[in-house]
Amino acid sequence: MKRALAISATSVVLVGIVSYFLLFGEEVDDNFQNGPVQVETISVLEQMPLFEGVLAAGISWDYDEDRFFLSTDQPHRLFAEKVASFYVISSTLDNILIKKELNTDGDLEGIAYIGDREVAVISEAGTIYYLKENEDNNEWENTHSVSIFNGDGNHKLGSLAYDSANELLYSAEKEGQKIIYKFTRDGLLIDSIEFNVDGLEKKREFDLDSDYTIAGMSFANQHLYVFSEAYSTLFKFDPATQHTVAAYGIENIHESAGITMKDGAAYLVGDFEDYLPAPDFYKVNIPVE
Repeated sequence: MKRALAISATSVVLVGIVSYFLLFGEEVDDNFQNGPVQVETISVLEQMPLFEGVLAAGISWDYDEDRFFLSTDQPHRLFAEKVASFYVISSTLDNILIKKELNTDGDLEGIAYIGDREVAVISEAGTIYYLKENEDNNEWENTHSVSIFNGDGNHKLGSLAYDSANELLYSAEKEGQKIIYKFTRDGLLIDSIEFNVDGLEKKREFDLDSDYTIAGMSFANQHLYVFSEAYSTLFKFDPATQHTVAAYGIENIHESAGITMKDGAAYLVGDFEDYLPAPDFYKVNIPVE
């Protein structure tokens, strides 16, 4: 009996240790100088505190009303609640205007404003939730959802970007093989693109699939700006030629999850992790090329 109790106690301790590292263990190296790709250094212009308790994962700018949207992870617990949140934030990133909770099938990793007072939010599993603002009372309604992969759970998406001129959405696998998915505004998958950095100068041999992540994306100037949480690197990818044309290393930021573009600047939102300082918003200027 004593032996059984000892084994049981040991099992509980092991489960606790594994759970701790799953929840709180450091995920990536966020120092761009340690990355294997040669980058142009860009600095943070402005750093603003994120709201306490907001588990931010994605950010998008509303170019019609000049405000921001945030999507969040589900609560960081061993057995997560199946609820994530959507926020409307002031243009100065210092005031929460609206918060809405959503029942989801995973963390809401990517978010994109798609025009006409409508937002698309994507879960890691590949479900897009569409939210529409009522002009009369400014309330947001979850109108419908679309499963891109028809329930296939072998995906971990970490981003969402919108090409308003062509009404196209983009997302990508956050880890493993770096595949960028292109689909219609309504969520119909139309193409898969293999992300690559073939044309960039390298500092050493590396494996793109294991060394970098795709934690956020934004579309501007006919390019996808692809952000890697690992090594805090921003890649400028041309979806027409399917080549990466530039890479930028962002100095002095902690692990960040989402990115959006506004007036030539990139706005990033820090990832909420218990081993990191309280996350921030970061504003950085993107070189014009």
